Amino acid sequence: MATFTVTKRKNKTSTSWQYDVKDTSFKSGKKRKSGFKTKAEATYAAQQLIRDIEDGNNIEDNKRFEEYYRDWLIANGKDKLGEKQQYWYDHALNLFLKHFGEDILIKNITRNEYQKFISNYSNGRTSETVRKVHLYISSCIKDAIYDGYLKKDPTYKVSYKGTKLPKKESVKFLTILEYEQLRKYFKRKDDKSTLVLYILLITGARFSEVNRMTYKDLYYKPGLIHLPGTKTENADREIEISDTDLSYIKKAISKHPQKINGELFGLSQVAISKVFKKAKTEFNIKDEITPYSLRHTHASYLISKGISIEYISKRLGHASIAITLDVYTHLLDEHKKEQGQRVRELFS
Repeated sequence: MATFTVTKRKNKTSTSWQYDVKDTSFKSGKKRKSGFKTKAEATYAAQQLIRDIEDGNNIEDNKRFEEYYRDWLIANGKDKLGEKQQYWYDHALNLFLKHFGEDILIKNITRNEYQKFISNYSNGRTSETVRKVHLYISSCIKDAIYDGYLKKDPTYKVSYKGTKLPKKESVKFLTILEYEQLRKYFKRKDDKSTLVLYILLITGARFSEVNRMTYKDLYYKPGLIHLPGTKTENADREIEISDTDLSYIKKAISKHPQKINGELFGLSQVAISKVFKKAKTEFNIKDEITPYSLRHTHASYLISKGISIEYISKRLGHASIAITLDVYTHLLDEHKKEQGQRVRELFS
C-alpha cells in the first residue's frame, strides 16, 4: 500500500513543501516532488498520486515509446503473427521513430506532431497503406492511454488520407476461368506450398491463418476445418469445405512427416510466392495477381453464385459486415444488375 509524508523545506529567502510517496511500483521505491507553496497543496498532490496508483495509473513519466511498443507487441501476442503482419508492426515503429526520434517519450507525443507524421507519410502512398501504419501505432497509443502514460489521445480524429490512388480493383481478382484452372492445377500436386495455395483458394483464408494450422485444425469436425484467427476477434472460425476437398487435403498432408509441434505448414511467404509464380506462368495470369488475390477471388466467386454477404463476411473472418461491403461493393452492384436482368427475363 502506498504511503506518503509531507515535509517543510527552508532556505534563506523562502519556504516550500515537498511530498515523498513510497510504493513498490516505483523503480527507486519512492517518488519525491517539491516546490509546493503550502502543506495543503503538497498533501493534495500526494493523495492524488496515490489515487492514480490505486487506479492503475501510477506511471513513470520517462517511459520511451519504443520500449512500451515492443513490450506491447509481446503482451498482445503480436510477435507470433505471420511474417507479413510482423513486418508491418516493425515497419510502422521504424517510421514513427524516424519522425519523432528514437528517444521520444510517450508523454511528449502530441496530436499536432502526430498529424505531421501521418501527413508526411501520406505523400505518394495509398490511403490503405497509410491507414495500416496509423492503425498499428494508434492501437498501441490507445493502450498507453489506458495504462496512464497519456491523458489525451494524440491520434484522435487524425486524417490519414493518402495521395496515391490504389490499383484498379480488377488486378486483385482472377477470372472465373483462371480460378477453376488453378483449382485443378493445385490439386494435381501434393507439396506443402501448393497445398497452402489450394486451401487459400477454397476458403478465402489469410495466409497467416492457414500457415498456423495444426493437425487438430484439419481433423476438426466432418465437413469443417478450423482456422486459428490472427487479425480480428471474428477471425477464429470454422470453415465449411466439401468432403472431396477435405479428403484431398488430408491425403496430401499425410505424405509429409508430422512435425513435433503439430504444425501443418509453417512456411515462408517467399516459398509460397515462388510456387504461385510458376502456377501463374502456366496459365498466363498477370503479374499483379498475388496469393492474397485468392482471398478476393474466393469472395467474388461466392458473390457470383448468390451466396449472402453476411455469410461471406463471417467466412472471411471480417471484424464486421461493413468491411466486407466496403471491399466488395462494386461486385455486389454487378451482381444486383445481373439479378435484375434475370428478373426482367422472367416477366418478359
